[in-house]
Amino acid sequence: MTRTIAYSTMESLVIDDKIVQELTKFIAPAKKIAILGVGNDLRTDDGVGLYIINSLSVRHSNLLIENVGSVPEAFARSLADFGATRIIIIDAADMGKNPAHIELITKNRITGIAISTHRMPLSLLMTYLEQQTKGETLLLGIQPKNVQFGEGLSSEIEETARKIISSLDNLLETHYRGLEDVQDN
Repeated sequence: MTRTIAYSTMESLVIDDKIVQELTKFIAPAKKIAILGVGNDLRTDDGVGLYIINSLSVRHSNLLIENVGSVPEAFARSLADFGATRIIIIDAADMGKNPAHIELITKNRITGIAISTHRMPLSLLMTYLEQQTKGETLLLGIQPKNVQFGEGLSSEIEETARKIISSLDNLLETHYRGLEDVQDN
């Protein structure tokens, strides 16, 4: 998958169907999925990935949900031990778009997207995680409004985060309920 799917309006209760379809396609062959929330919740909207991860309600033995803070590379070994074949990284990403804009981005498309709180560039992180886990990675990037020091998300980002939470919960519940016999590849 090399294309980008984007959505930035906030009228519905869930994120855009095209993004949900691409996420569904991405996880379809996987039995073990990891969802990583990346960011720093002391830098306002940079904490959106952590907010989403901490709010997901779906649980399954083949699903790993981790708040990895601002050093996601430190979790590569636990991801490999878990056996994740699909890894979704959720993070604030400065894409030069309007606040709350969402994109699904592969490691091949990540150039030009700034993430200021990470020690390792996301393209390198995604490559590293793929090498360590033999899985595939995908960034769910959310354009922040503000990444200054402070707590809490801006209202636009919090609204988008709630939509992502609802969509991911539904998507993952459906995946595991209907595809218990999916084989990893």
